Amino acid sequence: MPSGKTHDRITWALFPAVVTGGYVLTQRWHLGGLAGISTLFAGLMFGPDLDIHSVQYRRWGYLRWLWLPYRRLFRHRSLWSHGLMVGTGLRLLYLGLFIGLGLGPLLAVVALAWPSLGMLLQQGLAKIFVALQQHPEELIALVLGLEIGAMGHTLSDVLVSRYRRQFRRKRKTHRPR
Repeated sequence: MPSGKTHDRITWALFPAVVTGGYVLTQRWHLGGLAGISTLFAGLMFGPDLDIHSVQYRRWGYLRWLWLPYRRLFRHRSLWSHGLMVGTGLRLLYLGLFIGLGLGPLLAVVALAWPSLGMLLQQGLAKIFVALQQHPEELIALVLGLEIGAMGHTLSDVLVSRYRRQFRRKRKTHRPR
């Protein structure tokens, strides 16, 4: 399978293609830009290799502990971590649950200690959810970008592994005796 640096190069190579493709499909640069940025995020920080001690995992810095249960739950290169659409969906669900479980109690404490700040935070979250409902094209661009970044990773793993298996098979059959 390719190294972390190779995966990063693939991600950076996908970026201009995704931005341009997003514009060509929608005639709106901001949608292509959103898809491109989320492709970068997926390839550099939110990709399938969060199931091992990888470059992506280490980039989370002090927050990498967040991915420890994920690493224990899913075997490396399984359908659940590297599967097209399934892997990205599970990582989104996992991160959403962690944020929700972490923010819920925090918001409750803030609301009790500082009611005005708690109300402000609650209004801010409500605005985010309303914005997502009112702008479905942007949400679709973000999710597609995440999936494209993950697909670039998974497909490169599959192609390199397949190539290496073929190369080893040819070397074994053509060895001089």
